[in-house]
Amino acid sequence: MKKTLKLKGVAACPGLTFGEARVVYSWEQAIEEREISELEVEEEYARLDGAVKETLVELEKFKESAGKLIGGPVAKIFESQWMIASDQEFLKNVKAEIKASRKSAEYVYSLLVEKAVAPLRFSKDRYMRQMVVDIEAVSNRILRRLTGQTIRHIGQAPQGCIFIGKIFSPAEVMNLFERKAKAIITTSGGVNSHMALIARSLLIPTVVGVPQAHLKISTGDRLIVDGDKGLVTVHPLQEEWNELRKKKARVTALQILKLDKLPYFPPITADNVDIDVAANIDLPGPVDQVLAEHRVGIGLYRTEFIYLQNGRFPPEEKQFRIYDSVAERYHPRPVVIRTFDLGSDKFYSTDNHVRENNPALGWRGIRASLDMPNIFRDQVRAILRASVRGNVKMLIPMIADISELRRALRAIKRAMMELKKRGNGFNEDIEVGVMIEVPSAALAADTLADKVSFFSVGSNDLTQYTLAADRDNQKLAKIYNPLHPGVLRLIRMTIDAARNHNIPVTMCGEMSGDVLTVPLLMGMGISQFSMNPSKLYDVCNLIPKIKYSDTVSIAENALRMKTLKEIENLLFEYNKSLR
Repeated sequence: MKKTLKLKGVAACPGLTFGEARVVYSWEQAIEEREISELEVEEEYARLDGAVKETLVELEKFKESAGKLIGGPVAKIFESQWMIASDQEFLKNVKAEIKASRKSAEYVYSLLVEKAVAPLRFSKDRYMRQMVVDIEAVSNRILRRLTGQTIRHIGQAPQGCIFIGKIFSPAEVMNLFERKAKAIITTSGGVNSHMALIARSLLIPTVVGVPQAHLKISTGDRLIVDGDKGLVTVHPLQEEWNELRKKKARVTALQILKLDKLPYFPPITADNVDIDVAANIDLPGPVDQVLAEHRVGIGLYRTEFIYLQNGRFPPEEKQFRIYDSVAERYHPRPVVIRTFDLGSDKFYSTDNHVRENNPALGWRGIRASLDMPNIFRDQVRAILRASVRGNVKMLIPMIADISELRRALRAIKRAMMELKKRGNGFNEDIEVGVMIEVPSAALAADTLADKVSFFSVGSNDLTQYTLAADRDNQKLAKIYNPLHPGVLRLIRMTIDAARNHNIPVTMCGEMSGDVLTVPLLMGMGISQFSMNPSKLYDVCNLIPKIKYSDTVSIAENALRMKTLKEIENLLFEYNKSLR
């Protein structure tokens, strides 16, 4: 019996699954420095052109497939790779070098590619590092054709495996989907990489950043993958394996796919109080269809992916088409569209030349939008035009004080006047809200509440800013906790200010999808819980067991407590009583 091994990574796409491993080793091709004669130069040109042409045809097919399965933003990734492959200036340089050096096409091509990506490999800009992945994915396909060698036998792999590798390109993730991959595990990559975004859209449980996963796991090993916790179990105990096999139907389905098993939706408490639940979404995909079929509203529609997948800010018309399609798909349920919440760690270098030591506390959110008035204007006008159906709301991120809010509202008012002059329709009574994620906003909530239609608490940032604890720093995991008394009091201040001005308070942070904290937040007065779609089933399954009247007293008791431990114990005991 092999020893059980627990590997920890970063959760990139939720879902619990199990199966056999298939390790895909990186392709490290040794290119021979082959000399050619002058008479062979034209032949090398033809070989290069042929390899590029075949690669372009292949990428075009991936683009079409992605467009059908996921949508335009992801198809844009393959369009970008298509542009890399067809870069005529680069190909012209390759041909010139072939002629000058009298070396083979594959040798010269690989040499010039390496020279191009070398400066980008260790860039502080993660999107420049992502560019390296895309360039290498393209060049590997061209070199494979030039050399006749193969790369990553994914197409011949058995179906229904758990695939492990250093990293997978967007095209390879699409291939894994076609091979009915149960899960993806990588040693590198981040939760916002192209790979992770596509995996989430295709609902493939994914764990990234697992140290030496491709070396510690062998093809054929039994694995359990927990995409919610970022945990991989290698050689699980036989009893655990047998138990999972018995529960196969329940285990392999992502929580969002189980919504139709709920007795009723939306959920109602045991004492007949309706509770509004909604979803946070960023990248279109199969998840949209599931949410729309169950008439789930969208409490937070992140628009950053539009920029990240295009590599630039799209014009108003293109944004309008995206927002309008979302509004139509979910109508009549509300859709809350948040304006760009980008920071210096996400901007492409062409849009931001500033490098900050702490981007979370820097030039991001509404601060960046107000400094880029034309880009903000285009987005606001696009959102306004999509509001014509009456179900779109606008959300402004990272507001720190009333002066920022006033500037943003003036920009929105100007956009409305411009649309009127152009004859574009929009909802003149569109609701505009602000994110409460900066402590100063919570402290001044009574001032902000007078100017907006709703608040949306971003518990993740509010927690890290209040506790001065980076939410991505594993060493601070014990400190970063949204149940800290200081964080709860800021949330309570926000809710009290909102009540005084008769506006609702929603929550779109991780707290809203945590079954431990939902009763507390319900009792405090949160009116809508918007969460990662994977959390909907558990929360909606919990709510009918709760008495709303109980949650009010729970909240009162928790807010009187002085320590995190006391609050956690209170909530744990209540949660146990519901089982």
